Amino acid sequence: MDIRQATRHDAERICALCETLGYPASLSETEERLARVLDSENGDILVAELCGVVVGFITVHIVDVVHDAMPWGRISALVVDENFRELSVGRQLLDYAETYFNARQCLRVEVTSHISREEAHGFYLHLGYRITPMRFIKLLAQRTLVAIS
Repeated sequence: MDIRQATRHDAERICALCETLGYPASLSETEERLARVLDSENGDILVAELCGVVVGFITVHIVDVVHDAMPWGRISALVVDENFRELSVGRQLLDYAETYFNARQCLRVEVTSHISREEAHGFYLHLGYRITPMRFIKLLAQRTLVAIS
């Protein structure tokens, strides 16, 4: 398995993977979002590819904060095709992301996971992450796209 930076050519597969977690979007919306992250100086999308097929991806961001001496790493998405989860794809993507953050002098890594994704919670706990239960979200505008619950 290879882990590499996503390209615009991966949009269709990333779109399909997002849909498996309940985050549907059109291909054009996914292409636009992909381009926005890839063009950002503080974010990246890494894909896991097996035999030429993208089987997972992780989205990473560097967050500069005023209250710590070093930036934080943030994972906003980690999705693995359910047919490939037994191959440690998620773990390899997470390891790669942690290396990415270490190379950028990040102090810590934070990841969010929907409250209903208990399997994912166990995955993160097993890999040394801990639960910090408070998070507040306010939607700033009505969108016809996916709403976070």
